[in-house]
Amino acid sequence: MLDPESSKEIINEVKALSSEVYKDIAKPALQEVGSVAGRTAKALLFPIRGLLWGWEKIEEMVEDGVKKRLEKIPEERRKSPEPEIAVPLLQALTYTAQNETLREMYINLLANSMDKEKEKVVHPSFVEIIKQMNALDAKVFDKLSLVYGYQKIINPTIGLINEQRFFSNVTPDWYMGWTVDGYSEYDVSASLVRISKFGLIELMLDRTTTIAGYEEIKNNKFLSDILIRMQIENPNYQLEIKKTDSLVYVNEYGKQFKSACQ
Repeated sequence: MLDPESSKEIINEVKALSSEVYKDIAKPALQEVGSVAGRTAKALLFPIRGLLWGWEKIEEMVEDGVKKRLEKIPEERRKSPEPEIAVPLLQALTYTAQNETLREMYINLLANSMDKEKEKVVHPSFVEIIKQMNALDAKVFDKLSLVYGYQKIINPTIGLINEQRFFSNVTPDWYMGWTVDGYSEYDVSASLVRISKFGLIELMLDRTTTIAGYEEIKNNKFLSDILIRMQIENPNYQLEIKKTDSLVYVNEYGKQFKSACQ
């Protein structure tokens, strides 16, 4: 049975390690507002103080979040979290807790580390992966992980018809035919590369499973609009959308990460 004081003990351990760094995080600093003028370094950095959460706030948020998740876990499966997961996780929350997407991933990871049935899929490296993510990375990975197996992706370019010449930097390096609200297709392409470097997915250039589906991605309005713009800007050339058919998939490590953080 889970010791109800376990989470407090973990938080106290972190607090002891970092008390000098964080001891004044939660204190009001309104007196500094009047002392900064113009766009000085101090003035520009001042708002960051409000994004660093104090330990009292973290403790309250974590206990509330973990409690809701523990209600779904039978008592006989509950355990205290391993310090190598809980301590860096709680430290990271001091500066990411305001990001709801990442906060939920951290709390899910902590709660799952307290479930004996999931301890085999929870790994300390997952804390570091979330620390390197932004909200877009989390959303792109979540969308990718909804599909089992290989997914079609293309590497598009705008090139000259019947020639091996093409324009650089006008299309995303990787394109799946979708984006995420608030972000461009170029943002998603960069996110895919980052997530692959985290080790969660495999981007397989010039690899295919079946032919069906690639033309649909190529003929997406986003790429068609780029082609039209390039044709207007380059009337002396006959242009077309060229592509390399490729694959992307969530690997075993990525599947474990998904299971541990959901």
